Amino acid sequence: MKKIAIISLIISLFVPLFGAAKQKIIRKLDRNPKEMPRAIEPSYANIFGPNHQFGPITSYSNRDSEWTSTLIDSSLNGYGGFISNTNPIAYSIDEGYVIAYRQFQGLNATAGYIGSSQSEDGEEWFTEQKLNARYPTGEEDPSLPTATGTPQGRYPSAGFAAGGSPTAIWNEYTNADHGGGQYGGYPLYTYDSQGIGEFSTWVNPFHMNNGCATTPCEPADLWNGTSYVNNGGGTPRLTSIYEGWSDTPRKNYWISSNFHANGYFLLNDPYVIADDGQLDDEDNLLFLDGYTAGPDYHINDDGVGYMVQTAYASEYETSAPVNHTMFFKKTEDYGETWTSDGGYKNSGYGYISDPVMNRITDSLYTMWSTNTEEYPDMLWYPGADCQEEDEYGDLLFDENGDPVMYECGDSVYYSNVAGPLILTPGLFLFYDYDVKTDNDGGIHFVGVGVPQVCLDTLGGCDDNNNTGMPDSLNNWPYTSAGHYLFYNPDPVDQPNNWTLTYLNDYYDTYNADWDVSDIPYANAADYGPWYYMYPQITFSGEEDSQVMWYAAFEGPEGSFSYNADSTEYLPSDIDIFLSKSNDLGRTWTDLENVTNTPGGIFPNKQLETSVHLANIGTDESIGVFYQMPDLYTETYPPAVGYEDYMNRVYVGIYSNDTEGENVALDNNNLTPKGFSLKQNYPNPFNPVTQISYELAVEANVSMDLFDLRGTKIKTLVNTIQGVGNHSYIFDASEFASGVYLYSMTSNGITQTRKLVLMK
Repeated sequence: MKKIAIISLIISLFVPLFGAAKQKIIRKLDRNPKEMPRAIEPSYANIFGPNHQFGPITSYSNRDSEWTSTLIDSSLNGYGGFISNTNPIAYSIDEGYVIAYRQFQGLNATAGYIGSSQSEDGEEWFTEQKLNARYPTGEEDPSLPTATGTPQGRYPSAGFAAGGSPTAIWNEYTNADHGGGQYGGYPLYTYDSQGIGEFSTWVNPFHMNNGCATTPCEPADLWNGTSYVNNGGGTPRLTSIYEGWSDTPRKNYWISSNFHANGYFLLNDPYVIADDGQLDDEDNLLFLDGYTAGPDYHINDDGVGYMVQTAYASEYETSAPVNHTMFFKKTEDYGETWTSDGGYKNSGYGYISDPVMNRITDSLYTMWSTNTEEYPDMLWYPGADCQEEDEYGDLLFDENGDPVMYECGDSVYYSNVAGPLILTPGLFLFYDYDVKTDNDGGIHFVGVGVPQVCLDTLGGCDDNNNTGMPDSLNNWPYTSAGHYLFYNPDPVDQPNNWTLTYLNDYYDTYNADWDVSDIPYANAADYGPWYYMYPQITFSGEEDSQVMWYAAFEGPEGSFSYNADSTEYLPSDIDIFLSKSNDLGRTWTDLENVTNTPGGIFPNKQLETSVHLANIGTDESIGVFYQMPDLYTETYPPAVGYEDYMNRVYVGIYSNDTEGENVALDNNNLTPKGFSLKQNYPNPFNPVTQISYELAVEANVSMDLFDLRGTKIKTLVNTIQGVGNHSYIFDASEFASGVYLYSMTSNGITQTRKLVLMK
């Protein structure tokens, strides 16, 4: 049966009963959640005496061979890697790993030193101290142009590519007369001229912003960089997006290299790539102020890539798109230029339209609603059927032996909204996400997705304002909310060809009361965990590979419990979860809790947070950067989150050598149990869909396409195939819209399913 979170507060509320439908009542409702404000790091206060005892160190030496982890160093706090847009770990195949991070130099030292560590094999690491003790303008620690005279490094990323050098990229918090603006953002990079290995020679830092050759910098105050080094066109290329913290409305600046030699990059001048104040052709704001995420991007080695943002269109209340959706720009020249016309209001931004979002989510929700036994914890449409059980939990059958069914579609309730809400197609995409571009130029976007519900009273699910969406949309950030993966092989020329995969259900994690637990995170009192526990994806860097990796951190199953009066749902642990795809994200192995450490009693907790995947992996392994707070060592009192403690810095290596297509693998039984023809996905579709099936024994497979009159139209498959999972990609570009049947015969058994082509 479905999990039900009901707080005692609702006992005093009038709640109408709605037939036999299950009900959920949650205390929060926020139709239009805004972007979380910028994180301003608090001021450090040393409250420790000379005999302070640090907390115990977590060791993973007894873990299975699929997961190994190394304690690299520590940071004075957890703010170095806690946001999603930094890239603190980089990898180059056959060469090794490099990480960049905020480095602990003692309880009496600044939190702003940048350190780096590198390894050829992911096991033995060599660490370099204080990369930012000197500025390109000549000042040195302790006489730097900062409030304390000491380094004030923030938000480091690492870069490494074949033919290049280990690289660290970050920004400094300087005086206004140096970096400019309110916070003096001053972006820098440095590299190790010796390359990967035990011996290092990190050169003095260089400017990322050419406008800092004279100070104050112009553009001023650049912060929160998202940076990569990739092997573009046979030579390493450094690219970054920085936020201008003194710009109102917010602007984001693109910086890229045009030349590389021995680790040094010659950089182009910054230019604005994204502007929250961008106007359309009628001088109206393109996006709604306060609801537009900062950009993320990724470019492949051929120079093709995407810059993405989630946002509301400024006119979403009266015209499409109504969904808080994903907008993107494309480059084909390593970011020298980006699409600047076409797309939404001729702005150069493509986007996932409401009809496409509704189609692909409806396919997913329909699958949950028509397979309630397989998906007991998902939201279901009204009209979903479940089999009755007796008082002992046994399934009921009638006198003919047929199952006794009842309608079990969900009605959900908020404590401050009268009447039932029901599932409706669409998603609200939140503000933390990851994007990657595959070798063929396809876009893969993973984000926090929240299903939408509409008020099923007084016509609230109607569309009286003709926007194509219900008039009473609300977000449901609990059951069925989590990490969703979107894929399109060519989103500019094929804007309707999106597919959707649900990677990870965050029901318990999103429903928990982190703000009153003993492991709160920063801003937990005002912003739910759907703002915070971001997803990560990356590819294998091996030639012609289709391997993808996914990582997340969350509260594991069994680590949540109600308090004594059942008014609060409290988490006790955070672990790292990983999964692998062998077919560019179409199918995935089971999520694996790779750390699986005990939650413990405060302050003896083992919490793995701030997870980042390396820029690339191999077909069999992936590097993972993460942090663990030492809850004995509170460095920003009074702590409001686990970032306000000293954090230890780890790198884990996860190995998974599973090959072939693997959907929810049971590691004890990798062979399908029987012949099964699955529903095509997506369905409805336009114009491409995937038909999957499983064979228990080697056999001849015949699959044909028919119209509704039973007339055979085309043979899709006719061949001998082996045991296991198989799929057929059906391209219906030549067919008209309509309902078709596909029928598969193997070993004298025939199964038929229906597919819907909507052009």
